[in-house]
Amino acid sequence: MNDFYVGYLPKAPTALAGFLRRIIVLLGFIGVAVALALVTAQMPFTKSAFEYGKIRQFEGIIEARPYPTLLVARPGEIGSGDQDSRYLLVAPGKHGADGLIAAFDGKRIRLQGQLIYRENETMIEIERGSISPLNSPPAPQAPTVDMGPVTVTGEIVDSKCYLGVMNPGNGKVHRDCAARCISGGIPPIFVSIDKGEQFLLVGADGDAIGPDALREFIAEPITVRGELLQKEGSRFLRVDVEELHHTPHKVEAPPPASNF
Repeated sequence: MNDFYVGYLPKAPTALAGFLRRIIVLLGFIGVAVALALVTAQMPFTKSAFEYGKIRQFEGIIEARPYPTLLVARPGEIGSGDQDSRYLLVAPGKHGADGLIAAFDGKRIRLQGQLIYRENETMIEIERGSISPLNSPPAPQAPTVDMGPVTVTGEIVDSKCYLGVMNPGNGKVHRDCAARCISGGIPPIFVSIDKGEQFLLVGADGDAIGPDALREFIAEPITVRGELLQKEGSRFLRVDVEELHHTPHKVEAPPPASNF
């Protein structure tokens, strides 16, 4: 009897069955190895989080411009204006916090909210109705320092999703969501492609950019030229929105004398 096998027979010949078992085991090992290689090759998610449902209490000074921010004195540094932690503020949903904090600009307050964070950047989603003024006098605010002109290639994202509410919170797949968030008043962030550095975008006057002024550039790789501003731990990129433009390949080569 040879190893010829017909499908209606109850068992395959011993030699053929052993050969098939070895092939199946080998294919199984190859499948596992390919799966592990694909998983290893994937870009890891950045450490970011949205503490949904975990309400914390914060005390600090409200800074309304260019974007709503809470200045919280670091432990042991109360009264030292250049030693504050800076938390961007947003409202629930796809809304900025301008309306919630307008009456408290420059005042020391207490509020409740949920933390959003990505690496060293932090944000608070304010619980509506939780802001209450405190009687203590505000500490002096740190000055804004002009660090000079820079040229950066990257992408405009909405800060709320990018910092932790969505992961990933950038790229083409996130474009529609980012456009709605920025349109609703969420501060826009420019993220550089090469180093992943983050800059809050402000207009030529150093103030917040209009909610729809950046719509056509969101989630598009573009090169931006502007002024780098530093205020404590926050970095701002001051740009003239009228000078933003698309190039044939979306990205321009930076000039040889770039300062960045």
